[in-house]
Amino acid sequence: MFSVCFSQENKSVICNLRTTEKWRIFAEEEKYSQALEILFDSIESSNCKNKNSIYWHIGQVYAYDNDYQTAIKYLKKSSDIFSLTFDRDWRLYYKGTIAFLKRDKNKLEKIGTKLCAKHSAYYYRNVCVVKSLNENFDDTYKNAYEKAKQYQE
Repeated sequence: MFSVCFSQENKSVICNLRTTEKWRIFAEEEKYSQALEILFDSIESSNCKNKNSIYWHIGQVYAYDNDYQTAIKYLKKSSDIFSLTFDRDWRLYYKGTIAFLKRDKNKLEKIGTKLCAKHSAYYYRNVCVVKSLNENFDDTYKNAYEKAKQYQE
């Protein structure tokens, strides 16, 4: 569907941004299959150097659709050993998200405490997400994730 934006003939940054925005719009409208189609197409039809972020977003879309097991599978594909070893803030955000999806409240609380106590400004938004996942643990991932916006204002 959107392969033209990711073909080698058209490497336009604007085209990639429009496609990225499109999957987010579909996800927000709960049109998950369309969002996933765009994301999977972007992996298959490009020489994308950073497939990790696309796998992360695929996992998020599955989590939005309450398919937590599939979400975990793609979230785990999103991070390499380097980022998990050397990027503490990312590692905690990653593990906190998976703890929420696995319904492990104790682990999520421990991770949230560590991340809130010390984090870089770069990851402030992720800190807000982990805080919201913790405070809205009994809610769906989608609702808990969206409630993180209140901490960012």
